[in-house]
Amino acid sequence: DVCQQLGSKKKFLLVNVLVVVLNAGLGILVNIAAFTNTSFRRHHYLTFPIDAGNVSLSTSPLGAGGVLPSAYGVMDSSGNYTTYAFVWPAQEWDVVTAESRVCLATQASVEHLFWVAWQAETWTGPMSVSIFVPGSDYAVAAAMVSYLRRCFPSVQERVSFHLVHTRTRPPRSSPHLEMLHLTCEEPEDSNNVLLSLRDKNEPRERRYPQNLMRNIARRACPCEYSITVDVDMLTPPYMADNLTGFLSGVRSGEPCWKCAFVVPVYELHNTVTYPPEDKMELLRLVLKGLARRFHLKVYVKNQGNSHLEKWEIEPRETDSGHYNILYNITTYQEFWEPIMVLPYTAPLFDERFIGYGFTRSSQVYEMHCRGFQFHVLDKAFLTHRDFQTTSNYPPTRLAQIEINKVRYQMFKRELHASLGLSPPSPLKGPPLRQQLLAHKSRSHHTTRISSPRKLPPADQSKTKEDH
Repeated sequence: DVCQQLGSKKKFLLVNVLVVVLNAGLGILVNIAAFTNTSFRRHHYLTFPIDAGNVSLSTSPLGAGGVLPSAYGVMDSSGNYTTYAFVWPAQEWDVVTAESRVCLATQASVEHLFWVAWQAETWTGPMSVSIFVPGSDYAVAAAMVSYLRRCFPSVQERVSFHLVHTRTRPPRSSPHLEMLHLTCEEPEDSNNVLLSLRDKNEPRERRYPQNLMRNIARRACPCEYSITVDVDMLTPPYMADNLTGFLSGVRSGEPCWKCAFVVPVYELHNTVTYPPEDKMELLRLVLKGLARRFHLKVYVKNQGNSHLEKWEIEPRETDSGHYNILYNITTYQEFWEPIMVLPYTAPLFDERFIGYGFTRSSQVYEMHCRGFQFHVLDKAFLTHRDFQTTSNYPPTRLAQIEINKVRYQMFKRELHASLGLSPPSPLKGPPLRQQLLAHKSRSHHTTRISSPRKLPPADQSKTKEDH
């Protein structure tokens, strides 16, 4: 009996031990599963209520959530726009700006914020982004920035966001409070979903202050150099590191505070699914007719004075991955619009230009008058999705170009007077609207490139910089 009792106790203890071990094992498995599920959701799917009170990850004085008070803003010189710097600052801003010689500055309307995820994938330096947020567009921006910062660590760590709105249309929360399911794998689709937060009864703002927003983003860059791009002009991998290496070499010699380093821009056919990673890959696309110089068919002067026929040669064989000056630009053609790496001493964009037309070329004209030297970099380039055409230009675009043409002539007179130059000659030729309409009519008869696979056409209605 005693032996039997001892055996029963041993069995009881053994069973208890097994139960404890089993519970512990199940607990570990549950925790691992929970952690794995959380990680999966973080990298693939997000589900959260869209409410101005909980989507923001802001570390600004506003705190998390809430509507941005217009009293915190700074009015621009025209009195028409209010600006806010560092509403959502990058978490590692002090570190990345200290380690980099160049900062990427860009601007966007809320429809195109998904491009920030693409930019941050390849640009490893600091990024400064200004967003246009009149009225309920603020709710879209707050949700989209929150999404980008949750899904993409590079955005959270290296991208700082600033806001601009028309003075008469301060930020508003969304009238639509709902649960939305967003995938981190498709930022463009998620951006389109979040556009539903707009107030449908609110008129869209047509006067887009490109140059003001470019200046806000550029001024927020503490680096000695900056490159101001459109948000959908993508850099190849390692461009930030290569530029820092190149600019460090420039600094070791005699500094040139009137040097502008030109970066060629190309546009890609809509069958190209991913941007080229280096110059040779881009040149192969050019030979196949799947890439061409930016605005080649829309406005050849856009990149014309860059003389890219010299750039489109086999890259130099060098031991260093850093960039070099391939050739110098010794001529100047008016209305040239290069993308440039500029020192902080370079002129800002003139903020009188609103909407389309002359927004970039006016800055280049001022640099030319002030004696800047232009140097084209080898290996560095930018790419833009889809071939550009004038077939879908809205009527407002042509009207804005005509208005900015008058402003451009006033700008030139003021610049010449301030520099002691003789008055500029008036612009010749028919009105730009008439030229563009004629070009648009001719473009209908142009044969397009055929392709074995047809992808959905890219959105060309974006707010863009054109002549």
